[in-house]
Amino acid sequence: MSFPNDLISYTSDLMETCDGGELQHRLRLYQVFLKLYEHHRSLLDEILSLENSGSKTLSKVTLPYIQGVTTEQQVCLTTNLLQGKTQTLIQPQYIWSIGRDPRRVSIPVQDTRLSRCHAALRYIEHQGFHLIDLGSRNGSYVNGEPVRRSRLLADGDRIRLGSLTIVFFLSQAVKQLPPLSPEIVSLLEQSHSTLKVENPAVVDNFRLEVQSLNIDEDPTEGKLSNVNPLEDTSMFMRSNPFHQGNF
Repeated sequence: MSFPNDLISYTSDLMETCDGGELQHRLRLYQVFLKLYEHHRSLLDEILSLENSGSKTLSKVTLPYIQGVTTEQQVCLTTNLLQGKTQTLIQPQYIWSIGRDPRRVSIPVQDTRLSRCHAALRYIEHQGFHLIDLGSRNGSYVNGEPVRRSRLLADGDRIRLGSLTIVFFLSQAVKQLPPLSPEIVSLLEQSHSTLKVENPAVVDNFRLEVQSLNIDEDPTEGKLSNVNPLEDTSMFMRSNPFHQGNF
């Protein structure tokens, strides 16, 4: 649908095909659509993106992501965008390009709304990872905002390229954890043995010992915590903007 002439034609068709009650209902929805288009175009794009996905190769990937990793020895990307398998990608110039053409880009993704050479991630020393749009037809977005040239990425940013939505993670530190206590090591050894013994009495005794240590226990609730770290991020991982790109 092109604006605004097609909208006038659409309204005329509604009046000819709908009865009074249905017409009023559709016109109200139509007015909401117009307000979204005029004042919240990016929000409308997000709503329309929930319909269908143009990406076939990533249909089974529940959480497409890219993680930028910087250590004293190395700078690299870890991602599951390549055939849905997590891989670490090392690039000597610290530039990783994304697009449809496997001959031209580092991370090829067969998405019909991606340009052949759509965007790139570039690491700049003392700054961080930047998302750079390479003149793509459908544009690149970070947290719903278009990237004109380059955008410095932060941990947890949401990137949208074509119909592909990616969560960006940033790892800049390595933390050395202390050794496990003898009690935890003992419990782990008992846990390993219970898998072989399959003795209900042994299993019950192991559970009692775990509870006596109050591991991960919430003092206000008196029960073990149950946290799903992917629960918040999985809600926005379906994306498919209504623009088509054949760059």
